[in-house]
Amino acid sequence: MRHNVLVIGDIHEPVSRRGYRRFCRKIYNKYKCNQVVFIGDVVDWHGLSFFAHHPDAPGPTDEYKIAHKCIEKWQEEFPVATVCIGNHDARVVRTAESVGIPSKFLRYYADIWDTPSWEWVDDVIIDDVYYMHGIGYGGLHPAYNASKHLGMSAVLGHIHSVAGIKWNVSPAKRWFGMDVGCGIDDKKYAFAYGKHAKRRSVISCGVVIDGHPYHEMMKLEAYKR
Repeated sequence: MRHNVLVIGDIHEPVSRRGYRRFCRKIYNKYKCNQVVFIGDVVDWHGLSFFAHHPDAPGPTDEYKIAHKCIEKWQEEFPVATVCIGNHDARVVRTAESVGIPSKFLRYYADIWDTPSWEWVDDVIIDDVYYMHGIGYGGLHPAYNASKHLGMSAVLGHIHSVAGIKWNVSPAKRWFGMDVGCGIDDKKYAFAYGKHAKRRSVISCGVVIDGHPYHEMMKLEAYKR
């Protein structure tokens, strides 16, 4: 089967970028995709952060209610998907572990967010391409670094300010690393910690067709204030 995979960047609901969901649907249609991978950090969970909370941020209960409505819209757009669990998605688990609550008492991600047709995984391989959120990889080319480490093509999210494709080519084979960018709104409370950063988030997504990568930037002119 030919796999045309849409790779959606970090969206950190409920603080995603205006228009990003429509953009992802447009790219899905453009490449005639038949598979969807959320690369991780589908939710932000600012209310469960171990760091200082922004005074304008909702508490965990209200944040869950708002984020849940956002996830419902994504699920309506993409009913079947694979979700690579990101570090923000896992904040509820890490918080429970920090106070000694065993995992058997926790609900599964699909149950928490009412997404029975979304498969939540740590990573997934499709057409010899490794998809993961990207925890542990950084620098200017996180996915390229991961691909060198793994010895195979890799697609990552996690680092908001980098995006694009970088290749490794040997006499025997070629393989790539693709950072897909993200779909967040830098101006929201959850990202106030980076308000003085000069490098901004790259609003984009990725597509992989039969193991070959394409990177698509979202046009932002219509959404600038």
